Amino acid sequence: MTSPTRLERALRENRFAVTSEIGPPKSADPSVIAGKARMLGPVTDAVNITDNQTAQSRMCPLASGRIALDNGAEPVMQMTVRDRNRMALTSDILGAAALGIHNTLGMTGDPIHIGNHPDATAVNDIDTMGLLRLQASLRDGRFMNDAGEDLAGEAPHLVIGATAHPAADDPDVEISKIRAKMEAGADFFQTQLVYEPERVAAFMSRLEAADLPAFPKLLIGVGPFKHLRMAEHMRDKVWGVTVPDALITRMQQAPDDGEAGMQICVEVIQALRGIPGVAGVHVMAIAWEESVPEILSRAGVVPARTA
Repeated sequence: MTSPTRLERALRENRFAVTSEIGPPKSADPSVIAGKARMLGPVTDAVNITDNQTAQSRMCPLASGRIALDNGAEPVMQMTVRDRNRMALTSDILGAAALGIHNTLGMTGDPIHIGNHPDATAVNDIDTMGLLRLQASLRDGRFMNDAGEDLAGEAPHLVIGATAHPAADDPDVEISKIRAKMEAGADFFQTQLVYEPERVAAFMSRLEAADLPAFPKLLIGVGPFKHLRMAEHMRDKVWGVTVPDALITRMQQAPDDGEAGMQICVEVIQALRGIPGVAGVHVMAIAWEESVPEILSRAGVVPARTA
C-alpha cells in the first residue's frame, strides 16, 4: 500500500497545511520546474502543477509533476476537462500514480478562445463532477465505464482535490456544491484568491451549521500583489476575486508597492490562521514564486512536513 502523501498527512493531522503553485514552461526545459520545486518544496506541503493555465500550451502537468517530485516538491497534479476525454484522463491518473504523483485537482480550465490556440476544439467529455467520480471509481479499483470494469492490478492511491468559492454571493448554493463534490469523492478543496478574511470567517460559520458528511478541508487561496497594476488587474479582471478599495489605496501610497503587496499577503494568512475550520492556505504568487518563502516566514507558518 502507498503511504499517505505529505498533504494528506497534514490534513489528517489537522495541521495548518501550505500549498503553492508552479506554472510549467512553454517549452521542454525541465530546469524551470526543477528550480522552482527546489525553492518551494522545503516551505510547503505540496505544490500545484497547473494544466495549460490561461489556455496556453505548456509542458504537461504529469511530466512537470515528476520533475517537481524529483526536486523535493510534492506535486498536486491539476487536470482540466477542457483538453482530455475520460480515456485520456484515466490514463494520466494511472500514469501519475505509477510515477508517485497521488494528489490531484480537477478543474474546468480557462476558455480556449483566450489562449494561444483559440481555434482548438474543447473536449469537455465529462465535467468536473464527472472527473471527481472517475477518480473515486479508480481509487475503488474500477474503471468508470458502463461495465464497471475492474482494474487489472492494484488501485491507485489518490488524494482528490476540488475547487471551492467561499466568497460566493450565495453561500448556501456554494455549500451545496461542496456537498456534491465531497459525495463524488473530493478529499480537499482549494479556493480562488481571497483578500477579505472576514468573508471566509462568515462562510466557515455557515459550513459549521450545514449538515455535511464531514467538515471539508479548505485551503484558502492567498497571493501577493507584485505591483499596483497587478492589484488593479485582480480587482477589475479576475473572476471571483474581490480586492477592497483600502488595499488599492494602500498599494498606491506605499513607497514600495511590491513590499506592501507581500505584507498584505502575510496579514491575510495570519488572519486566516485564526479562523476555526480553515485547513490551510494555497499561496499563488503568479510570476513571483521567489516571494513565497519570505511570505510564509513572516507569517510564521511552518508546513506540516517540517513541523
